[in-house]
Amino acid sequence: MRCLMTPDFLILSRQVNLLGCGFRFPPASPETESVLAFFALPAWAESWPGVAAADLAPLVPQLRSPDRGAITMAWQRLFAGPGAYPAPPWGSIYLDPDQVLRGGSTVALSRFLQREGLHLHTDSPEPPDHLGLMLFQAAVLAEENRQAALAELLDVHLLSWLPLFVRRLSQGESGGFYPALAELTLMTVQNAVAALKKPA
Repeated sequence: MRCLMTPDFLILSRQVNLLGCGFRFPPASPETESVLAFFALPAWAESWPGVAAADLAPLVPQLRSPDRGAITMAWQRLFAGPGAYPAPPWGSIYLDPDQVLRGGSTVALSRFLQREGLHLHTDSPEPPDHLGLMLFQAAVLAEENRQAALAELLDVHLLSWLPLFVRRLSQGESGGFYPALAELTLMTVQNAVAALKKPA
């Protein structure tokens, strides 16, 4: 059951920022340590508005206190390589007919970010359609209560490929922290988009 309610944009900003950290940074980083500490809280699901408790319940044990060795190996296998990524975290891989980085969808996202005055701050020339980076941009828009731009980013540029990513991730990694994090991300984004589209 999907929980439709008007989002608290500061809370939504914190939610998508935390999710972004989980996908952007390796397990040993301070950012991911903060993510793991949050999900270790006994009642974190009660402070995650916008997603029904029944939908969160199966994710709680997978997100709470994962084995550090297992999560590090999963990160390496899923997002760092070497070798092909089971579920690449860049949108153009799913949206471009040739499944390449920096495809047409990346260009469209770059134009959107430029139009909205959003700037990426990365150590390397990363494509802007990385899941973590897109969630960080959503956090900025939510914090600034820029609802129209937030709805466009989440609906047009992220939900166009996020379900495909979640499906491939669950196929490449049977259970565990990252598939659960991906499911939580999908539900959070879907609910936020539905709430933003709901007539006032």
